[in-house]
Parts: sequence; C-alpha cells; structure tokens
Amino acid sequence: MLKSPQSTYSIKTLAALLATTALILPVQSYAQVTALDKSESIDEKRSGWLPYVFSTDSLDFAVGAGAFTAGTIQPQASLFGTGFVTANESALISGAANNFRLGDSRFFTDAFILVDHFTDQRFYADLDNDPTQAKAGSNDSDEDDFISGVSNELTLNFTLRYSLPIGSNRDDPSSVYILDQGLLISEPSGGSEWNPLTSGRSTLASRFFYTYRDLDDFEEDEDQLEARTNGLDFWFEYDNTDFSRNPTYGSRQQFTVSRDFGWFDSANSWTNIEFDAAKHINLGTSDWFKHKVLSLNFWTSNTPSWETDPANSQVVTNRPPPNYGSELGGFDRMRAYPSGRFRDKSAVYYAAEMRFTPQFQKMRDWPIINYFEVDWFQIVPFIEAGRVSEDYNGDLFTKDLKFDAGVGLRAMAFRSVFRLDFAVSEEGAAVVAMISQPFSRPGH
Repeated sequence: MLKSPQSTYSIKTLAALLATTALILPVQSYAQVTALDKSESIDEKRSGWLPYVFSTDSLDFAVGAGAFTAGTIQPQASLFGTGFVTANESALISGAANNFRLGDSRFFTDAFILVDHFTDQRFYADLDNDPTQAKAGSNDSDEDDFISGVSNELTLNFTLRYSLPIGSNRDDPSSVYILDQGLLISEPSGGSEWNPLTSGRSTLASRFFYTYRDLDDFEEDEDQLEARTNGLDFWFEYDNTDFSRNPTYGSRQQFTVSRDFGWFDSANSWTNIEFDAAKHINLGTSDWFKHKVLSLNFWTSNTPSWETDPANSQVVTNRPPPNYGSELGGFDRMRAYPSGRFRDKSAVYYAAEMRFTPQFQKMRDWPIINYFEVDWFQIVPFIEAGRVSEDYNGDLFTKDLKFDAGVGLRAMAFRSVFRLDFAVSEEGAAVVAMISQPFSRPGH
C-alpha cells in the first residue's frame, strides 16, 4: 500500500477561523428559521464580514475573508461567501444562498457552490488492492494508510424544502424566534410533547448534489478517489426542540435516502440510507450556569448498493466517493479523527455532551469582540463512540467501537452558534471549528 509520512492532524493557529470556517462548508441552513434579538424587527437587514488567518499541516499558512448578509432580499433569507489562499498554493472559494421562500408557498430553497484546489489532499484509499491488508479506512485499518496529492474540486448543491402544515408551523411555514442575550424568550416551537401533529416542525426535503474531483498524481484506480457523482438526497426531519439553533430540551429525528442514479458523468450508481436522532435534556440552572443541558445523539448509515468482490475484499463497486456515505471523522462525528478517517459500507455513532452556559456573559461589552454581537459562550465536555463495518448487523452497534473525548467552546455570534472543539483519541488530537451545534444540521 502507498503510505505518506505520519502527519499530525491538528490546527496550529486559529485566529478568527472559528467565526469563518462555517462559510467554507455546505452547512448552510437551519431550515426555515429566523432568530432575532428583542431589539430587532424582522424587516431589519443584518450583515458582517471578517478577515482571517490559519495554518494546517496540509494547507500551510492561509489568509482569507468571509462575509454574510441576512434579510436583504427576504426577511428570513441570507447570503454567505468566503475565500482563502495558502502558502502551498492551495485556494478555495465558496458561497451559499439560504432559506429563500418561493412566493407565498411553503417551499424554501438553498443553493451552495464550492471550488477548490488543494496541493496536499489526504485520502484513505488503497491503490494496490492487496487482499492481505485491511482495507484503508476500515475499522481495523492503520492510521497511516492514506495517500495525499493534488486535487481540484467543484461541488454544487440545490435544496428544495417543504414545511408541512402541522405542529408549530401549521399556520406559518417560517419560524421566528425572539432572543434576549441569545436565550429564547418567545414561544418555543416544540419539546413539551412528542406529536408531529401538534408540536415541533416537520419538513420534507430534496437536494440535488454534484461533485467533480480530479487528481493530478494518480493514474490507476482513480475511482477510489476521484469524485464524479450527482444525484438526489431525500429526507424527512421532525425537529421537536424548543429552539433549533441552541436546543435546551426536546428531540430531533431525521431519515435520509441518498441516490446517485449513474446518470450524466457519474462514475457509478450508489444508494445510502441514514437515520439520525438527538435528545436534549434540560438540567436546570445554578448560581454558576444559566443553562445545563445534556445532549445525546445516535446516527447510523448503510450503503445497500455496496458490492465487494468475493475473491478480494479490497475491490468494491457501487460505493459512494469520499465525503459521501458511511464515514466517520472530521467536523461532526468522531472529531478527534481526520475527515473520512473511517469509511465502509455501514457505520454507527453515539455521542453525549454537557452544554454549560455560564452566568457571566460580558463579551458584548468588550472592544472589538462586541462587533460580533456575542451573546453567550458555553463550555462543553463531550464523549463519542463509533465504528464502520462491511456488514450491517448486531456486531456493528456494540463491538470494536472507537472512542474519543474532548471539550468544546461554543458562542452565539450574529444570532448563530459557532463552535471550537478540541478532541483526543488513541490516534492523536484534533481541533475542529464549525458553525452550529452538533446533532442539529438539517439534511446532514
């Protein structure tokens, strides 16, 4: 197998990356949700921008800028954009248009585009198909069993969502939340009972996805790495939390089916099925904390189209490309591991977080920091467990699980949650910066 020298997966310098990494990835929307401070009206326009610098092992030193505007075209809609260049001649630019309503209907749309050029992209893949070795990315694979090289990527997403006329959205497909110092003071959208007909928000959605990735350094077996995929995600989400951006009680469930039909320039067809469930338990307040919330998550995924050659388990057909399907590692699941570290036909994931919101919240009074309209911060210890497998059976859920643990720093800025998570595992440590609380992103 091809191996690169061992590399530490860690972010060395963060300086403002926390507030802008969110703009780099397609994590755009919280469904049809508008969050306002008690001093704001829904017709007000909101905007902000931020230059940033950071450094990673694969990108070297980077400089960039991100910006957003909300309420400019429609009260609930927003636009995002970012771009950066690096010392090793990598570059990225991306943009998103979120939560645009189609007339007076219950339909909402999102769009996302990303173009990048990375000179040291990492992939967990085998190019020699050696049947005596564990498959790269499998649960028993070696952490150094990856290759890296130059990649160029184009990703497009277009999402259409329909807000069902039941629950809290029976009369209005949009949800408007009023906040006081980032904490909900208006009527919660759900959580008091589990009944989609009377509580919470129910959404049906479909998303067209397209990714093309070419590689300059590999001429054989590129199908393991090269992404030429397009298709549709279909999902049903029932969000029965009090406030989806920062839940303090309630639950959320989502069932997703993803299908590449093998049309157009797709490398092959594939199907993936996911189920995601989260539960939030309010543990009350204290002299030290405004909120103490226990958040739990369960996620599982299976690729029924995945076919393994009986004569050589390394040879697989009808599987999703990297960044799709049953993967663990990266921003949301198994955060101490690199993105795509574990990848197979099936996966399971468990997590628990304790979200502590201190009584002390004075950042709106601090120079420079007050520009970001920071309402509160949180301290969040967490633990995660998960694994991937070539079979979807009972052993998947209980045997040979991988573990990691860490602590997160969360903050609400511009009425959105940003997070910085530090996690450690048997393979090392990582730092993750991202928008939104874990366990809450629609369509993910």
